[in-house]
Amino acid sequence: MGYTLIINSRSYNLPKKNIKIMEKLDEALKIDETNLSVRQKYERMYRIVKDIVGEENAKEMFGSDNLDEIDTSDIALAVLKINDAYDAPISEYQTEKMQGKINSIPTEKLASLGKSVQSIASIQGLSK
Repeated sequence: MGYTLIINSRSYNLPKKNIKIMEKLDEALKIDETNLSVRQKYERMYRIVKDIVGEENAKEMFGSDNLDEIDTSDIALAVLKINDAYDAPISEYQTEKMQGKINSIPTEKLASLGKSVQSIASIQGLSK
């Protein structure tokens, strides 16, 4: 399965979603629960992003490899976008499954349900 991250209109191929990657990503997503200093949190998140996308790609994404020059929001967004990229196949599957269920409902039943709702609404309107 392939995973693609899009940042600043550029796409980056992500490595296979394995336990090691998920442990790193989980660490980055839970970073606010730690007692680390702000600098330590962003250093750790940047390192994790760099480990996942590669050093050159991280430098290209952020415009620098110097943490003091990188917008911290860009680092936090990169972590979230990486997580979203890894979750995309499951989300797409669930959406397709839901769409299939919706499409399997006969249109006559939907129309009948709509009429029933209108009838109930009009009855409730009369009784008030």
